[in-house]
Amino acid sequence: MEREIPEEVRRRRLSYKKRDSFYHQSWESSIRRPSHVSPNPRGNWGSKWEFLLSCVGLSVGIGNVWRFPYLAYQNGGGAFLIPYLVMLILAGKPIYFMELAFGQFAGVGPLAIWNCVPIAKGVGWAMVTVSLIVCIYYNVIMSYTMHYFVSSLSSVLPWSVCDPAWADMSTCFVDIADYTNSSRASNGTELQPASQQYWERYVLNISPGIEEMGTVKWDLALCLLASWVIVVLCLVKGIKTSGKVVYFAATFPYVILLTLLVTGLLQKGAMKGVLFFVTPSFEKLLDINVWRAAAGQMFFSLSVSMGGLIMYSSYNDFQNNVYRDAMVVSVLDTATSIISGMVIFSILGAKAEELNIPIDDVVKDGPGLAFIAYPEALLRLPFPQLWTVLFFLMLFILGLDSEFALLENALTSLSDEFDFFRRNKLALTILSALVCYLLGLPCVMNGGAYLLTLMDAYGGGTAIIFIAIAECGAIAYLYGLGKFCDDIEFMLNVRPGWYWKFTWAFCAPCILLFIFVLALIEHKPLKYEDYDYPDWADAVGWGLTLISVINIPLWAIVTVIRMPGENFRELNDIADGHALYNFRWSGNLSICWFTEAAMKVAEMKKISQTWCLFKLALVGFRQVS
Repeated sequence: MEREIPEEVRRRRLSYKKRDSFYHQSWESSIRRPSHVSPNPRGNWGSKWEFLLSCVGLSVGIGNVWRFPYLAYQNGGGAFLIPYLVMLILAGKPIYFMELAFGQFAGVGPLAIWNCVPIAKGVGWAMVTVSLIVCIYYNVIMSYTMHYFVSSLSSVLPWSVCDPAWADMSTCFVDIADYTNSSRASNGTELQPASQQYWERYVLNISPGIEEMGTVKWDLALCLLASWVIVVLCLVKGIKTSGKVVYFAATFPYVILLTLLVTGLLQKGAMKGVLFFVTPSFEKLLDINVWRAAAGQMFFSLSVSMGGLIMYSSYNDFQNNVYRDAMVVSVLDTATSIISGMVIFSILGAKAEELNIPIDDVVKDGPGLAFIAYPEALLRLPFPQLWTVLFFLMLFILGLDSEFALLENALTSLSDEFDFFRRNKLALTILSALVCYLLGLPCVMNGGAYLLTLMDAYGGGTAIIFIAIAECGAIAYLYGLGKFCDDIEFMLNVRPGWYWKFTWAFCAPCILLFIFVLALIEHKPLKYEDYDYPDWADAVGWGLTLISVINIPLWAIVTVIRMPGENFRELNDIADGHALYNFRWSGNLSICWFTEAAMKVAEMKKISQTWCLFKLALVGFRQVS
């Protein structure tokens, strides 16, 4: 029996008369459509596990094993850990959940999703741009791991000896005991382990500074090319290919990390390093640059505000429990970072005990820390060649998971936005990989390590914080916090509580803005170990940041110009009322899905399917009663 339409619904229907007319015509032709049609015409994950493991692979990457430990070492150990955890609770986890829910509800990538708030379309372009920047230098790090993987296949590990071909024989050592009574022995702080000299003198053959870029190291260039070929092969069929790879890629690294943790903790002096890692220095806690580094690493590690999470969740079933997925992945990501930190600092503690020097002086801080400490730790295991091969295979796989998402994020976004790219996605994938490879070649020159550090600090650190601020503001204040909570309740049947609303609308954007502004005021020139970057390099770094964030105001201006005579509120009319009005921006909310949803709700509530369709699409009520 049909139910009479309430007066409130009639009033809202009149205010959206034109839209209602379109939807009414659409319903008549759609009600008889088969219920087995996919709710997302772009395709879906093969299973919920594929999505969850892909998110784990995206968030738990090389950054946890490589970037987190060196930033912690650079910023005082425990003094870095506390800001990291604070930022995780107040900003990281809330934005992670927000992006997964946003992408799943819309069913489209980071560009098309902002059709709900046209004036904020630049946030999507900024996400795609920063993903491509990170994509370029991230694969360079993967080329390092591939170089070490190939080197590990030799009968003698290269860094297990001091080879005169690359080592400074007056300072190089493998076992400090062998040099204690040697004529070459000097002050402990001047000695360098073979693993460090192998990294600096052979792998990088590093120049004195970024002013002297030198020539391309063709061994690294070949590794970089091989890495890109593997990435393209894994993305031939998009998520259908990468979704299968992650079953192994997201689980294997934990076996290796836990083995290294146990081995590291058994070494003499290891606890000294662990205590350095967990004990905060209150002097460092007052340094705003430590907080900025912690915020940047937290966002880099979780991969929030880069578009990858929106892209992945857009392939979900509409009613997937994305809240559970967000909690599981964010906890796993943090645990992995802490485990990696404990592994590194246990090694540093043991080395400090061996050399009888402070932990701060064991090695120079910098992005090469993981490629110095880990290989040295693996030498202490039985069958070191086997463990070294497995470890660098693990690092490469960790990077592969994240590289999938970084490149697929851009590909999906362009395919959603432009039909030409959707029809030629394979060609777009190959072309994008080729361009990124060519742009990455300067990073494998003699001065490439300086350029990589510059891109990491500015292109993948500072820029992401600014994008996160704009993203929170656009969703909470332009789209509307109430409507966003309605969307989540409609999708998950659970309404976000006060913690989520407070962090989305106030806490996360305000804290990030405060850190961003203070970091600008107290900005310090970038350093690579003991090398100070010149002013022009600092300017290049800010240029990298600007390349991505300039999209936000630029697209806002373009939107205003394209809509002359419209006021600010009317610019966002597409989001007025409720997201359910606008099928253009929401791929998941297709007519087909409405039909299926109405059938389910009608069966549950024992009321008319036609009435359910009308109420769901017209007013988006949180509950059909």
